[in-house]
Amino acid sequence: MNEVSVCKIFTFDAAHQLIGHKGKCSNLHGHTYKLEVVLKGKPLVAEGHSDEGFVIDFSDIKSSVQQSLIDRLDHAFLAMGNEPVLETLRSTGSKVALLSFRTTAENLSSYIAHELKLMGLPLHSVKLWETPTSWAEVLAAEVPGEGPAYRLHGGCDCE
Repeated sequence: MNEVSVCKIFTFDAAHQLIGHKGKCSNLHGHTYKLEVVLKGKPLVAEGHSDEGFVIDFSDIKSSVQQSLIDRLDHAFLAMGNEPVLETLRSTGSKVALLSFRTTAENLSSYIAHELKLMGLPLHSVKLWETPTSWAEVLAAEVPGEGPAYRLHGGCDCE
């Protein structure tokens, strides 16, 4: 049986700040991110099994990604750890996801891909839309087992 790709799309809202960026993304700002998670595999052929014909049930994808990533990132400040506003956010009880890397779309998509691979999902790719016209995509096969090498410089699309 041939392999099939399946995709589940998520959205989450988050803020970040790219310290030292040459453009307006050096300011504290937010995005409504759209995340496309593409899984690939052979559909299950166990006759009579509830998941017969599925690569993976969409509801299983949803619960796994929601619990492991979206709940952590949604309505959070995505922090590298060097942002001057970080102390204020913490002292006021604001939600912070301390990621310890520059929170560009490229790095975030690599992080998400690595986390999903660690969960054992048959991940093919992750595409993270930062704006309606700008995205970064990572192929799971290109993410090293020990994790991505995050880019330390770069920007975002603040249109």
